[in-house]
Amino acid sequence: MPDQKKIEDDILELLDAASQAPALNFAAYLSASELTPKQDGPTDWKIPYEDCNLCMIQMEPNQWRFTFFYGDYSGDFDEGLISAVQDNVQTCQACHDPCTGGINTEIFGEQFANVCSQLTVQFTNPSEEELEYIKQLIENSKKIAPGSLSWHAHH
Repeated sequence: MPDQKKIEDDILELLDAASQAPALNFAAYLSASELTPKQDGPTDWKIPYEDCNLCMIQMEPNQWRFTFFYGDYSGDFDEGLISAVQDNVQTCQACHDPCTGGINTEIFGEQFANVCSQLTVQFTNPSEEELEYIKQLIENSKKIAPGSLSWHAHH
């Protein structure tokens, strides 16, 4: 039986040299945290935890994107993290059929209209600072993912 594909394989195959080092470091962080990415499509990876998924990493040529699912984005967090999350809220794009539609929701105290009910917060080619916020969001997802309305958090 062939070895299972690992996220590091996609990192080395799809990302440019500048993105590979931070992506590989992040993969090492996930491994050390016992959060082994699980393949969920040719180049999609979900981060499972107990009986739900915390987030998804999607890889494309020269691009990697962290997606956090719909949930309760509230609480006491650093202003930098709050700002980064609010800057990366995704509105509904009706990206599949059937789409459950956008939801008007509050994210860290700010109202957003037509927020994607599945893939709510997305960081594309995250900076080192954003990767530190993503680590905090992964920890927060351990609390909010079980109650998420997103199909992705549970499959």
